[in-house]
Amino acid sequence: MTKIAEINQDSSASFSEDSEETRVRKFAKHMLKSTLFIGSFQEKRFVEPLNSYRDVIKVADDETDFIENLIAVKKRCAKFFVKNVWIGITEPKTIGTPAGYNLWVSLDEEVFGSYWYKIKSVKFHSNEVCLKLEVVRPVSREKTPVHNITPQQVLEDVSQHDVSELGVKISHYFKEKFSELFREILTVTNIKEAIIFIFLLLSTLITFLVHAIQYLLEYFLKLLHETSGFIKVCSPIIISFIRLIMNTINGFYALIAVMWRDRSPPNINQNLYQLLPYESPYNNNMRALPYQGDVPRNRKFYRSSGSSVRITPLN
Repeated sequence: MTKIAEINQDSSASFSEDSEETRVRKFAKHMLKSTLFIGSFQEKRFVEPLNSYRDVIKVADDETDFIENLIAVKKRCAKFFVKNVWIGITEPKTIGTPAGYNLWVSLDEEVFGSYWYKIKSVKFHSNEVCLKLEVVRPVSREKTPVHNITPQQVLEDVSQHDVSELGVKISHYFKEKFSELFREILTVTNIKEAIIFIFLLLSTLITFLVHAIQYLLEYFLKLLHETSGFIKVCSPIIISFIRLIMNTINGFYALIAVMWRDRSPPNINQNLYQLLPYESPYNNNMRALPYQGDVPRNRKFYRSSGSSVRITPLN
């Protein structure tokens, strides 16, 4: 339903250059035309300013938005049409009219009870502003009291006959669907095409797998070959690097040992060299000397054969 604020915003620009009467007519049509509401036929009354009868339609109290629009249209028309114009909208405070908000219209056929009405148009005559209504359909006031219904009551209300009918309908539905499936889809031509498609798909997948495995094996062999060459090239470098690290560590340990070794001076009374007879360097070349008896007083030197050692006899 059209709101008053929306009409004022949307039509302010278009109404700026129109006359006041044109603005009022456009405003009323924008607010009320094609509006649906619930109303009830009350009576047919004589209108003295018109010297004619009009049908009185009472608007339902629940139609708050529609009532606000009616009040706005009536106020706008009352400001412009000051004298000798009957506006077919009355309020509860209007004296001599039925209670509530009422529309004074001319119906083609009077129908009693609550109905849905639609405003076809808004007519502006020389002495009257009236609404043209159309009866849409009657209002159904029957409502199911669902606020006190429990699930057990709902299950009890459903009869066994309805359940059986529902089961029959479902079975018929599935039978029809299966029959359509066998008739339209599972034909000989479709089965042949499906078999051919599956065969081609499987052959394509097998070929793809064979080529993929072959490619992966070739790639793996090439990778092994390149890896072995890389290892051969890098082995001397790695070994040299390991040796360098070992030598560095050994040198570091040797440096620490030299720094912390004992530096006490040697004993003077200790013989520098202590050679045992069997440790003499000439032990292997010495021979037994023959006994010469008494040696003359005058010393003589003897040279042993096979040796360059000179022996001087002692007294």
